[in-house]
Amino acid sequence: MSVQQKIENVFPVAEKGFPIVLRFKGMRPQNVSRFLMHDRRRGGDLSHIDPTVTHLNGVLFGEADWGETLKAEIKAARESNFAEKIRALEVKSRKKDAEKFRRLGLSDPWNACSMGPLREGIITVNKKWFGGAGIAAWDKGKVTEFKSKALDFLQENFPDGQLRYASGHADEEAYHIHFVVAVWREKVSKNSGRQVLLQASANPLIARYETAQDLAGEAFAPLGITRGERRAEAARAARVAGELLPERRVHVPPSQWRARLLAEAQAEAAQLLSVAQEGACEAVGEARDLSAIIARGTV
Repeated sequence: MSVQQKIENVFPVAEKGFPIVLRFKGMRPQNVSRFLMHDRRRGGDLSHIDPTVTHLNGVLFGEADWGETLKAEIKAARESNFAEKIRALEVKSRKKDAEKFRRLGLSDPWNACSMGPLREGIITVNKKWFGGAGIAAWDKGKVTEFKSKALDFLQENFPDGQLRYASGHADEEAYHIHFVVAVWREKVSKNSGRQVLLQASANPLIARYETAQDLAGEAFAPLGITRGERRAEAARAARVAGELLPERRVHVPPSQWRARLLAEAQAEAAQLLSVAQEGACEAVGEARDLSAIIARGTV
């Protein structure tokens, strides 16, 4: 363990190029198995997957048992942190505090946070950069270039064992890479001794969205892929000008995106049907009136 100091077209294409997509979301250790289950296409939302090419997906980085290794590291950190805390208290002659802490037992080696101590990431670009929707339309050379550049970028920016796993997916509309990051940091104090903690924000790419976009944009520029939208700069400019802040963009998972599109399509269809029904009723009424007039011989 080292210590540090078919995706659908949900990503709009920039007018002057194709922006790199680099996003992170929180992950808890107990969710690693669920991540791997979906990564291996054994569960989760598979409605957007082309199963005929799933065999072309593949592990790009990481040991086969990386999940179990990570669990073992967490277990070791729990025990080590616990022993260090008691030792530090006893060295300071705080026997009662040491006994109280001993009764509390082991605790997780990370600070409580809503996102969890790990990060799952995705790195991709709009399907049009590869050549179109689906592997049949892709330029194989571009896929190879993107894969190589992405792996270099991930290993350079998540060094010393932070990058635990990366896999490439070829069975969706755009080629993309999922990866998992575990960032350990060491904290030493007189009251707690040496504590080893999982802290994702210890890596600057995770701590600051703009830093991640800057570095990704620089790395992928040789492929003609641009930096992502400069939201922070736009927000600062808006504040200075006294204007409304740009609307915050929220990443929508493909399953939610499809559900929203389906709901919108159903609503539109219902509206069209309602209009058509109203039009039909009016036509029937007009025909009935005309028939009555003809029957009275007033035409």
